[in-house]
Parts: sequence; C-alpha cells; structure tokens
Amino acid sequence: MPPTLGAYDAGNLYDATTPLHLETGEVVQLWQRQSGQPRKCLLLHGNPGSLLDWEPMLPALSQIADVAAIDLPGFGRSSRSGSGYEAICLDRLADAAVAVADALGWNEPCFVVGHSHGGGVAQCMAARHPDRVAGIALLATLGYPAHGAYRQLALPGAATLMRGVGGLLQWPALRPLLGWLFQAPFKDAFSPEPVSRTKVARDIEHFSARPEVLVSMVHVAQGKPCDQLFALAPRIRCPVLVLHGRDDRLGPVAGAERVHEHIRGSGGDSELEVLAGAGHMFIDFQAPEIVLKLSQFLDRAVPAV
Repeated sequence: MPPTLGAYDAGNLYDATTPLHLETGEVVQLWQRQSGQPRKCLLLHGNPGSLLDWEPMLPALSQIADVAAIDLPGFGRSSRSGSGYEAICLDRLADAAVAVADALGWNEPCFVVGHSHGGGVAQCMAARHPDRVAGIALLATLGYPAHGAYRQLALPGAATLMRGVGGLLQWPALRPLLGWLFQAPFKDAFSPEPVSRTKVARDIEHFSARPEVLVSMVHVAQGKPCDQLFALAPRIRCPVLVLHGRDDRLGPVAGAERVHEHIRGSGGDSELEVLAGAGHMFIDFQAPEIVLKLSQFLDRAVPAV
C-alpha cells in the first residue's frame, strides 16, 4: 500500500530537531523518525537549503523507512569545520554524511536521497564509501557540466559579494530592497510553479540571521564539483534512481541525463525518469508522487516488513 501524506503538525520543524556531534568535527542539526522498518534513509538538501526543504515529504517517508534529515555543514543551523571552500567540498560533505550514519548507529548500508547539491553529495558518498550506501535517489541533482548558476557562483569575487550582501541584511530596513537580488534564482528554482512568498521570506530571514550561509552557497560551487561527479560516476555501483523535472530551469535535465548515462555506460545500475511539468523544486509541489516513487525504489532493494 502506498504511503499516505498526512499533515505534519509540529509547528516549526526545527522544534523537533537536535544537534548531532560528528567525529569529523562538525555539529549538524538533525531531524529523525523511526518507522520500525529495516530500511534507513538519509536526506540531503540542496544549496542553499536546509532540512526544512523536506517537510512536505516527511510524514509519508517516515512510514516506509527510518528517516534522518540534516542541515549539511555550513547550511541551515549546522556548523562547518573551516572557513575555506575546501571545508565543504563534495568529499568533506560526503564524509560528514557517513559520520552522521555512524553517529546514528546505522551499521548497515543506508539509502541516501539527495536534492540538487545534496544529490551531488549522495553521488560522492556512493563512490567514496560504497560499503555504506545501499542506494541513492537523485532528485533534481547536480549534473554535468555545471549549470549557469554554479558557473556564476564560481566566479572570482562571488564570496566577497555574498559577504557584502550578508552584511547589508543585518539592516532590517534594507531587507525589502535586497529582495530583488533573490528574485531571479527563486523564480528559476520554483518555475513552472509560482514563487512561494512564504519560502522567500523565510529564507531571507534565515540569511539575515546566518549570513555565513550565503558564503557557503558560493563555496560549494567552487572546486568544479560537477566535473568531479562526472569523474566519480563509474565508481557508483549501488542502485541509482534519478528523478528530474523536464521544466527544471535551474539545473537542466540534460546534465542529469549525462550523469545517468555515464553510470550506466560504466556498468552501473541507474534508472532515469523525467517528470513532465516539474521544475527544480518538485519536492515541494509533487511530494506525494515523489514519495511513492521513492517507496517503490526502496521496495525493489529492501522489501518492507
């Protein structure tokens, strides 16, 4: 029976989270629910998101697996271990994700679901730590080559610019005027759906409280992460599910197709489904459909009890 998507009544989702201290030195914010199922599922958000991005999917996902959602180091309410971009490169984020599984006592391989940049972390985790990953689901994932937004974030001076924006956000009177800076990326992220004013306001409030997240947004795009993922693809041997919106304006579907084809061309087990009418944030707008597809993916690998 497919999982039901009930209302999640927890007020602010952060009220149900706890800090988790990792052996890698970071402290990440954790949301966790146990289902009684043998499957373990780790959720990795995108850039510059947080575990809040998974809220529409959590009620149903929590019925089919033990679920843990984290704020990746440098994002949401999680710390990072250094100030340079190397501190939150794909390798370091993948190692931190493994450290989360260790801290939770997940001794058996787990499933990793990554959205956008989190999909890149999931790919890196599967390639670097194959004994810890039972399968990966890549939702609107980083593809190859780098899409336009990541090429812009990798330009010289981008981090300095974002530090300046973060400083200006400390002045409440300026926040409405600075909102226009975020309009284009938000429009691309939510298209073809309308931009969520509630989410825009929430994110600007969060950036104002933690302006360092804006620098993290730049840093994860440095070091050519998309090139790295393409090189790592032949090493991925766990089952892979790639779900991508046909109308994704932020990360075009062609990039995900290239990663999928590279995994398959190297003998890997990858399944690609392109979702009609879906954009980059389909985890918001098509949550029931996505949870059902994830449930079917997990069932093929580890049947529910």
